[in-house]
This record gives sequence, structure tokens and C-alpha cells, in this order.
Amino acid sequence: MRRTLILLPLLLLSFSSLWASDRWRVSILASEISTPSNEPWSEDPHAGISVGLAYAPTPLWDVELTVGSQRHRSPYTRLFYSPLPGGPGQVFPVTEFREYRVKPVDVSTTRHFLTDQRISPYLRAGVRYVEAPGDPQIASTFVVYNPGPPPENIAVPVSEGFGLRDRVSAQAAAGLRITLTPRTAIRAEATRLLRSEGVDFDPLTRYAIGVSWLF
Repeated sequence: MRRTLILLPLLLLSFSSLWASDRWRVSILASEISTPSNEPWSEDPHAGISVGLAYAPTPLWDVELTVGSQRHRSPYTRLFYSPLPGGPGQVFPVTEFREYRVKPVDVSTTRHFLTDQRISPYLRAGVRYVEAPGDPQIASTFVVYNPGPPPENIAVPVSEGFGLRDRVSAQAAAGLRITLTPRTAIRAEATRLLRSEGVDFDPLTRYAIGVSWLF
């Protein structure tokens, strides 16, 4: 009992310090900004939106969880069956652009510099997870092509769907925080995935800009 009475105030003190004011920061960002556009017929950049919650044990360091939402268009393959007179018909693939939405999740640790200045640069590193859009069919379907008279038919494996997979990547970023008031700031940053290949819904380089509130 005596040990419990000693530990209880320490636990309460730790919990109260965790939720102390001026250690939490909420950010709303125009995020996932990248080029080229996810509109194949446009060269304009596109953006999504994300919300970040950061905990700062000291003014120099914070840990942030960010959840975003972004709309994309990517090639989508589906199969058609074409009946033939007097025969079983033929199955052939058609590719079109379809829209889908992804919700990336980022966890990062940030090191801030010149925190007593109006313009404060920062560096960050972390991990990113993006769930790929679901495909209706995982197994491959063999489609028969007929480039010439029989027996020159060939079989080609084709899978329906986007053909995308979930991605987990390490990443690094650099940014600036511009203080507007003691509790409000504008932040802008550029992030780079630490891997060699990007995909439509998870580009190697992306940008973000938005507003942060300290509470």
C-alpha cells in the first residue's frame, strides 16, 4: 500500500506533464503536392489535405502523426468478353483511367532550429504507410490474342484492377515555420521518400503548406 501511495502521485505528475499546455500542435495542411499531376492530360500540380498532431517535449523536438487524404487517377485494366459467330468468343483487356482515394499515414520526429526566431527551419525523418486501392481480382487471367490465322494464337497473363500494392517507406523532410502569433504559425516543407521508385499515389518527392496551432 505504501508503494502504491508513492507511485500514484508520480504517475499523475507524468500524465499531467504529458498533457501540459504549449506542448501540442495541430496542423492543417494542403499536402501531397507533387508534379506531374495525377491527371494524365494535365501538367498542373495536384494536392490533397492532411491533419497532423504533434507532441513537443521540448521546443527543439517533436513527434508528429499525420493522416492525409488524396484523390488520384490511374490506369485500370478490366476484361471484356466478345462473342464470335459460330465460336466461343474471345476475352480481351481494356485499360481506362479510374479515380480512387488513398489515406497516407506518416509518423515523424522533427528537430527545430532557431526556435526563438520568427522564421524557424526544421529537419524531420520518419516512416510513411500508404494503402493501395483495392483490386477486384488478384489472380491472373489468361487472355487469348489472335495476331494471325490459327495456330498463331498466344496466351498472355493479364490481371484486372490497378495493379498497385501497399507501400511502407522511410522518408526525410526539410521545412520552415513562420510564427504569426505566439500560438499560430505557417509551415511549409518538402519531403523525399528514401527509396528509388515512386508510383502515382506515392511520389518520391512531395510538398506541403499549411497552418499550425499550439495548445
